[in-house]
Amino acid sequence: MTISGSKHSQFAGIDWGISVEGIAGDYGVWFSGISVAQFVNLRGDSTNSRFFNGVQRVTGVELPVIPNTVVRSGGLSCHWMGPDEWLITVKKPGASIMQNLEDNLSGLHVAITDLTGGQSLLGIGGRQSRDVLSAACTLDLHADAFAQGSCAQTILAHSNVLITPAFHSSGDCIFEVVVRRSYADHLIRWLMDAAHEDGFEFRFDDDSGID
Repeated sequence: MTISGSKHSQFAGIDWGISVEGIAGDYGVWFSGISVAQFVNLRGDSTNSRFFNGVQRVTGVELPVIPNTVVRSGGLSCHWMGPDEWLITVKKPGASIMQNLEDNLSGLHVAITDLTGGQSLLGIGGRQSRDVLSAACTLDLHADAFAQGSCAQTILAHSNVLITPAFHSSGDCIFEVVVRRSYADHLIRWLMDAAHEDGFEFRFDDDSGID
Protein backbone atom coordinates (compact mmCIF):
# COMPACT_ATOMS: atom_id res chain seq x y z
CA MET A 1 0.00 0.00 0.00
CA THR A 2 1.30 3.44 -0.93
CA ILE A 3 -0.05 6.80 0.24
CA SER A 4 1.29 10.04 -1.20
CA GLY A 5 1.38 13.61 0.10
CA SER A 6 2.64 17.02 -1.01
CA LYS A 7 5.29 19.47 0.18
CA HIS A 8 4.54 22.67 2.09
CA SER A 9 6.82 25.36 3.53
CA GLN A 10 7.59 24.99 7.21
CA PHE A 11 7.57 27.52 10.05
CA ALA A 12 5.97 30.03 7.67
CA GLY A 13 4.75 32.32 10.45
CA ILE A 14 8.17 32.88 12.04
CA ASP A 15 10.39 35.90 11.36
CA TRP A 16 13.74 34.18 10.83
CA GLY A 17 15.53 37.53 10.80
CA ILE A 18 15.14 38.18 14.53
CA SER A 19 17.70 37.42 17.22
CA VAL A 20 17.75 37.96 20.98
CA GLU A 21 20.93 38.37 23.02
CA GLY A 22 21.02 36.49 26.30
CA ILE A 23 22.11 37.83 29.67
CA ALA A 24 25.70 36.86 28.76
CA GLY A 25 25.48 39.12 25.71
CA ASP A 26 25.57 36.34 23.13
CA TYR A 27 23.43 33.58 21.64
CA GLY A 28 23.31 30.34 23.61
CA VAL A 29 20.91 28.64 21.21
CA TRP A 30 20.28 28.69 17.48
CA PHE A 31 17.39 27.35 15.44
CA SER A 32 17.29 26.26 11.82
CA GLY A 33 14.45 25.02 9.66
CA ILE A 34 16.06 22.13 7.78
CA SER A 35 14.74 21.36 4.31
CA VAL A 36 13.75 17.74 3.80
CA ALA A 37 12.93 16.52 0.32
CA GLN A 38 11.03 13.47 1.54
CA PHE A 39 9.52 12.04 4.73
CA VAL A 40 8.44 8.43 4.28
CA ASN A 41 6.81 6.15 6.84
CA LEU A 42 7.57 2.49 6.19
CA ARG A 43 5.95 -0.54 7.77
CA GLY A 44 6.92 -4.17 7.23
CA ASP A 45 8.52 -7.28 8.68
CA SER A 46 12.25 -6.81 9.21
CA THR A 47 12.68 -10.57 9.68
CA ASN A 48 11.59 -11.07 6.06
CA SER A 49 14.82 -11.08 4.04
CA ARG A 50 13.08 -9.83 0.88
CA PHE A 51 11.78 -6.82 2.78
CA PHE A 52 15.03 -6.14 4.65
CA ASN A 53 17.23 -6.47 1.57
CA GLY A 54 14.79 -4.58 -0.65
CA VAL A 55 14.85 -1.56 1.66
CA GLN A 56 18.63 -1.67 1.79
CA ARG A 57 18.87 -1.65 -2.01
CA VAL A 58 16.77 1.51 -2.18
CA THR A 59 18.14 3.44 0.80
CA GLY A 60 21.72 2.23 0.95
CA VAL A 61 21.39 1.52 4.69
CA GLU A 62 20.34 -1.44 6.79
CA LEU A 63 17.05 -1.00 8.62
CA PRO A 64 17.74 -0.32 12.30
CA VAL A 65 16.17 -3.11 14.35
CA ILE A 66 17.38 -1.98 17.79
CA PRO A 67 14.74 0.23 19.47
CA ASN A 68 15.33 3.99 19.38
CA THR A 69 18.22 3.95 16.94
CA VAL A 70 18.87 5.68 13.62
CA VAL A 71 21.21 4.98 10.71
CA ARG A 72 22.41 7.69 8.31
CA SER A 73 24.10 7.82 4.95
CA GLY A 74 24.47 10.62 2.41
CA GLY A 75 21.62 12.80 3.64
CA LEU A 76 19.25 9.88 4.22
CA SER A 77 18.24 8.85 7.74
CA CYS A 78 16.23 5.81 8.78
CA HIS A 79 14.71 6.01 12.27
CA TRP A 80 13.34 3.07 14.27
CA MET A 81 9.77 3.96 15.28
CA GLY A 82 8.53 0.53 16.36
CA PRO A 83 9.12 -3.21 15.79
CA ASP A 84 7.64 -2.95 12.29
CA GLU A 85 7.82 0.78 11.59
CA TRP A 86 10.48 3.25 10.41
CA LEU A 87 10.63 6.91 9.41
CA ILE A 88 12.91 7.68 6.47
CA THR A 89 14.00 11.27 5.83
CA VAL A 90 15.82 12.36 2.69
CA LYS A 91 17.41 15.82 2.77
CA LYS A 92 18.82 15.96 -0.74
CA PRO A 93 16.49 16.40 -3.73
CA GLY A 94 16.52 13.54 -6.17
CA ALA A 95 14.55 10.55 -7.32
CA SER A 96 11.59 9.68 -5.12
CA ILE A 97 12.30 6.72 -2.88
CA MET A 98 8.55 6.08 -2.74
CA GLN A 99 8.44 4.56 -6.21
CA ASN A 100 11.71 2.71 -5.69
CA LEU A 101 10.45 1.19 -2.45
CA GLU A 102 7.17 0.24 -4.07
CA ASP A 103 9.00 -1.46 -6.95
CA ASN A 104 11.46 -3.33 -4.75
CA LEU A 105 8.87 -4.43 -2.18
CA SER A 106 6.17 -5.43 -4.65
CA GLY A 107 4.15 -8.43 -3.49
CA LEU A 108 5.10 -8.04 0.17
CA HIS A 109 2.78 -7.04 3.00
CA VAL A 110 4.06 -3.49 3.54
CA ALA A 111 2.78 0.06 3.93
CA ILE A 112 4.66 3.00 2.40
CA THR A 113 3.28 6.42 3.28
CA ASP A 114 4.48 9.81 2.03
CA LEU A 115 4.43 12.20 5.02
CA THR A 116 6.32 15.01 3.29
CA GLY A 117 3.47 17.52 3.33
CA GLY A 118 2.68 17.02 7.00
CA GLN A 119 6.07 17.09 8.75
CA SER A 120 8.74 19.67 9.55
CA LEU A 121 12.35 19.30 10.69
CA LEU A 122 13.85 21.78 13.14
CA GLY A 123 17.55 21.94 13.97
CA ILE A 124 18.57 23.19 17.41
CA GLY A 125 22.18 23.83 18.40
CA GLY A 126 24.34 25.95 20.67
CA ARG A 127 25.84 25.41 24.09
CA GLN A 128 22.47 25.79 25.86
CA SER A 129 20.39 23.78 23.39
CA ARG A 130 20.34 20.67 25.56
CA ASP A 131 19.08 22.63 28.58
CA VAL A 132 16.38 24.40 26.57
CA LEU A 133 15.06 21.10 25.21
CA SER A 134 15.27 19.44 28.62
CA ALA A 135 13.00 22.13 30.03
CA ALA A 136 10.23 20.95 27.72
CA CYS A 137 10.53 17.15 27.86
CA THR A 138 11.38 14.32 30.25
CA LEU A 139 14.07 12.63 28.14
CA ASP A 140 17.61 12.44 29.48
CA LEU A 141 19.41 14.31 26.69
CA HIS A 142 22.88 14.04 28.19
CA ALA A 143 25.39 12.70 25.69
CA ASP A 144 26.03 9.59 27.81
CA ALA A 145 22.36 8.62 27.67
CA PHE A 146 21.40 10.02 24.27
CA ALA A 147 24.42 9.38 22.10
CA GLN A 148 25.08 9.43 18.38
CA GLY A 149 22.93 6.83 16.66
CA SER A 150 20.03 7.33 19.07
CA CYS A 151 16.57 8.69 18.42
CA ALA A 152 13.46 8.91 20.58
CA GLN A 153 9.80 9.77 20.32
CA THR A 154 8.59 12.01 23.11
CA ILE A 155 6.38 14.95 24.05
CA LEU A 156 8.11 18.31 23.67
CA ALA A 157 6.17 21.41 24.72
CA HIS A 158 2.90 19.45 24.43
CA SER A 159 3.80 18.31 20.89
CA ASN A 160 4.57 14.79 19.68
CA VAL A 161 8.09 14.82 18.25
CA LEU A 162 11.00 12.64 17.21
CA ILE A 163 14.37 13.87 18.51
CA THR A 164 17.70 12.78 17.07
CA PRO A 165 21.15 14.02 18.13
CA ALA A 166 23.27 14.77 15.08
CA PHE A 167 26.93 15.68 15.15
CA HIS A 168 28.62 18.40 13.13
CA SER A 169 32.10 17.91 11.73
CA SER A 170 33.26 20.38 14.41
CA GLY A 171 32.09 17.94 17.08
CA ASP A 172 29.15 20.10 18.15
CA CYS A 173 25.86 18.33 18.85
CA ILE A 174 22.82 19.46 16.91
CA PHE A 175 19.39 18.15 17.83
CA GLU A 176 17.05 17.42 14.94
CA VAL A 177 13.36 17.54 15.87
CA VAL A 178 10.68 16.12 13.58
CA VAL A 179 7.28 17.61 14.37
CA ARG A 180 3.94 17.64 12.63
CA ARG A 181 3.60 20.75 10.51
CA SER A 182 0.42 21.76 12.33
CA TYR A 183 2.39 21.95 15.61
CA ALA A 184 5.59 23.47 14.21
CA ASP A 185 4.67 27.10 14.82
CA HIS A 186 3.63 26.41 18.42
CA LEU A 187 6.81 24.43 19.10
CA ILE A 188 9.27 26.98 17.75
CA ARG A 189 7.55 29.82 19.61
CA TRP A 190 7.67 27.83 22.86
CA LEU A 191 11.37 27.12 22.37
CA MET A 192 12.09 30.75 21.52
CA ASP A 193 10.49 31.76 24.81
CA ALA A 194 12.42 29.08 26.71
CA ALA A 195 15.70 30.26 25.14
CA HIS A 196 15.08 33.96 25.77
CA GLU A 197 17.35 34.17 28.81
CA ASP A 198 20.21 32.38 27.05
CA GLY A 199 19.74 34.27 23.79
CA PHE A 200 18.91 32.79 20.41
CA GLU A 201 19.37 33.37 16.72
CA PHE A 202 18.20 31.75 13.51
CA ARG A 203 20.33 30.11 10.87
CA PHE A 204 19.24 29.39 7.35
CA ASP A 205 18.91 25.69 6.52
CA ASP A 206 22.58 24.75 6.80
CA ASP A 207 23.21 21.21 7.98
CA SER A 208 26.52 20.86 6.18
CA GLY A 209 29.02 18.77 8.09
CA ILE A 210 26.40 16.69 9.91
CA ASP A 211 27.26 13.01 9.93
